Amino acid sequence: MNYLQEILNFEKLQELNRLSPGQARVWYVLMYLNNITGWQSWFTVASSTLEFRSGLSRQGVIKARNELKQLGYIDFKTNGRSATSYHMKPLMQGSVQPSLQGSIQDSLQPSLHDGLQGSVQNSSALYKQNKTKQNKTNNSDKSPATRHKTQQKFADDSVEMQLAMHLFVKIKENNPDHKGLTSSQKQKWADSIRLMIERDNRSPKQIKNMIDWCQSDNFWRNNILSTAKLRKQYDTMAPKAREQWINRQPAKRIFT
Repeated sequence: MNYLQEILNFEKLQELNRLSPGQARVWYVLMYLNNITGWQSWFTVASSTLEFRSGLSRQGVIKARNELKQLGYIDFKTNGRSATSYHMKPLMQGSVQPSLQGSIQDSLQPSLHDGLQGSVQNSSALYKQNKTKQNKTNNSDKSPATRHKTQQKFADDSVEMQLAMHLFVKIKENNPDHKGLTSSQKQKWADSIRLMIERDNRSPKQIKNMIDWCQSDNFWRNNILSTAKLRKQYDTMAPKAREQWINRQPAKRIFT
């Protein structure tokens, strides 16, 4: 199962049939816990864990999971006094793109997959190519295209969109009640990532590492709630992030 794609599919479904806050909380918590287990088909979760992480009462959790099962989001089976077993059903399975498989599946990996580096070059080249076509169109006898038509569009499998949605997934993990993004907002988030790559000379690996770090920091996780803020505060956060990384490195043994 692809973590990022399932989050995207979930948000798309919300545009058609919005779940209640309790249902959404339980689904996000189960997705997070399933990710920790390595995407086991069936995994067990104690009711007390769901209550604590979702902030719902015992009855609230039971009600939400029953509704999620009826709606086809999850399946579960009780095991007497033992923890309940859960199964996350793929959402909109036919829309999953092979190019996204495994790209952000393990959100705790220290860097993006090696193939992402090539995606940056391809995305940058595509962006320049599109800009050239737009300039030719604007210089022709036809009326200039509107800003809306010439606005750069980022596909779901572009490196910019992947990194933007990686931040969004982290934000939702910290706060399942955080509101979703519209299509235009997703494009703006991806464009901020483009600026970080093209103008700030940040590599995708650096950006992902900073996303992971800031969303695990007790202070910055409450302040970095968009890619625009990530870009703005990057240099401010970098010294602390680098210091913590150095402190986590094993000390070298000196032989005398």
